[in-house]
Amino acid sequence: METTKDFRDILKDKSINAVVIATPVSTHKELAEEAMFLGKHVFVEKPMALNSIEAESMVYTASKLDKKLAVGHVFQFAPAVRKIKELLGKNVIGKVLHITSDRINLGPPQTEVDVIWDLGPHDFSIILHLLGEAPQKIISKRSSYPFGAFNTKKSNKSKIITNNVHIDLDFKSGVTAHIHLGWISSNKVRLMQIFGTKGTLVYDEMLALDGKLKLFGLGNDNRIKSKAADSGALSYQSGEITVIPLEQHEPLRLECQEFINSIINNKPLINDGKIGCEVVKLLEASCK
Repeated sequence: METTKDFRDILKDKSINAVVIATPVSTHKELAEEAMFLGKHVFVEKPMALNSIEAESMVYTASKLDKKLAVGHVFQFAPAVRKIKELLGKNVIGKVLHITSDRINLGPPQTEVDVIWDLGPHDFSIILHLLGEAPQKIISKRSSYPFGAFNTKKSNKSKIITNNVHIDLDFKSGVTAHIHLGWISSNKVRLMQIFGTKGTLVYDEMLALDGKLKLFGLGNDNRIKSKAADSGALSYQSGEITVIPLEQHEPLRLECQEFINSIINNKPLINDGKIGCEVVKLLEASCK
């Protein structure tokens, strides 16, 4: 294996036709576009850029030069997310009505980004991937709680950053979504629920593979249109609960394989620059 301290040694090497960029986000645009101008396909870590202007420029450059631009939204390749996408395509839970997602853990110390830019790319990319559309409206309610690790120092001045946020999304299709991101608990939560007209999919990333994804049926409720005389017999109960079997694979490995296959076979990517750009736009909107 060869190594170098100068990235341009890689970019100038004509035997290399694809590169992976895992550097500070402020350098993504410059490195990615230089690589594409020198004939390389690019896989860039998330978030793909520092702002939407840079992200749009990267997408334009990739299109103009006919280069693949992949963004490291690894959860699009997670077994449960892949299965949810398949089940939605088969109309298993009917029309999707609402999605909730909770992503909570202790945040990184001395961070320069807030919880939105740290955790938000995961939920945004998953929801965009599942629904196949971008929201037309977004509202966020942010909090900066006095929680030790989040009082970062920059230029010798204390900087308080957002460590808890609730984000509401409205889509043209009528679907709504609510995302809760937090750095205020050591109880790590990775829970997503997709509610439909025929049932609910519950995805808990913290569980073992054989229990991560469950399908809840509609349930039984005899309270609807009941009469006062029936009050003693009224009840409701959950429907049938089915544990959905999942394929076993490493998401990052599959993500890399798909990037390579897209280059070799000129196939479209599910984690392309367009979805990466939409994610950056949502991150920006959530911070306004």
